[in-house]
Amino acid sequence: MRTRTALALLLLLPACGDDSTGEDDGATPTTSDGTTEDDGPASTAEDGPEGTTDDGPGTTDDGPGTTDDGGTTEDDGPADTGSTDSTTGGMVDQLPPTNGGELLPWLESEVYTGWNGESAPHPSAGPHFDGVWTFVNDALYTSLEAGNPTHPEGSAAVKELFNADGMRLGWAVEVKIQADSAGGDGWYWYEVFDGNEFADGTGKGICTGCHSGGGTDFVLTPFPLQ
Repeated sequence: MRTRTALALLLLLPACGDDSTGEDDGATPTTSDGTTEDDGPASTAEDGPEGTTDDGPGTTDDGPGTTDDGGTTEDDGPADTGSTDSTTGGMVDQLPPTNGGELLPWLESEVYTGWNGESAPHPSAGPHFDGVWTFVNDALYTSLEAGNPTHPEGSAAVKELFNADGMRLGWAVEVKIQADSAGGDGWYWYEVFDGNEFADGTGKGICTGCHSGGGTDFVLTPFPLQ
């Protein structure tokens, strides 16, 4: 009776062995000291998400239009239509507006004084009141310097107009708007003096009638500039 009872107790005890969790391979393995061997989910990249360097989260690609060392864009944008003023280092507008509404405030800003110009006002040799002071943009200056019989589109001249007391009271402007001068129709003309507007448009007879005689291609300003 005692022997049968002991045998029954032995049958109820679990089998001896090193793995106390049984033979189920899906259970978390343990080390000899009782801790689990699972270090967490596998990492995706060595030091960060794809596209990063090993030294930190900074990207190696600076993005479109940027350099690798300064982060500034390599594209400087469209070419400038102005030139650099060697005195101020700023850009000088080389093309006046060709309508009075925009041209007058442009003239009042005196941006044209950054162009090549005569050294000082002098008595007018034409119908431009008592005194004039002429400035020419780069396109016209280069053409005059080359002695061209015609000037390129974009050529422009601005005359400051003075009264007998030496006060500037207006301007006269000519801008070539096409390659063909077309008897003066290819030029834009503007003149204002003491608040009175005498011309604002292309092919103005009050201007072409005088500028067609002498000079080169409707430009009467003596060159070299005085």
